[in-house]
Amino acid sequence: MADYDIGELSELSGVTRRNIHFYVQQGLLPPAEGAGLGARYSDAHLLRLKAIPLLRARGMRLDQIRARLSKLKTPGVEAMLAELSRPEAAVADADGGPLVSVPQALTLTRYQLAPGVELTVDAGAGHRTMARVAELLRACGHIFGGDYGRPDGGER
Repeated sequence: MADYDIGELSELSGVTRRNIHFYVQQGLLPPAEGAGLGARYSDAHLLRLKAIPLLRARGMRLDQIRARLSKLKTPGVEAMLAELSRPEAAVADADGGPLVSVPQALTLTRYQLAPGVELTVDAGAGHRTMARVAELLRACGHIFGGDYGRPDGGER
């Protein structure tokens, strides 16, 4: 288990010394071992400091974060950080309840194939998928008689 002074903890977490002291004062972090220049912080402090801004970014208030973190030991905080770091966004409910997943925003490209017929594609789709979409658009060109290489167009 690593142990850090306040400067090292601040640098590793990206949280200012002032905010670290504030979080201890507010009960979001346990107090350091020792006092003054001899104060030492552990990996448990670092994990909680990494979790706080992620939870704040998801709309949780400090009192909700305090309640959530107070129920967790270090392995629980690690698991929560892993959940919050997943590619799929995670948020807490208004009462600080369990994390629930919500879809990430997508950038979509819309192809109008014919009146009332559209193809909508995730613009972030991989190269292989986009190659298949291009193939599909060519086939649609034969079926509907249009040029479907252009988004939101197709018909001349």
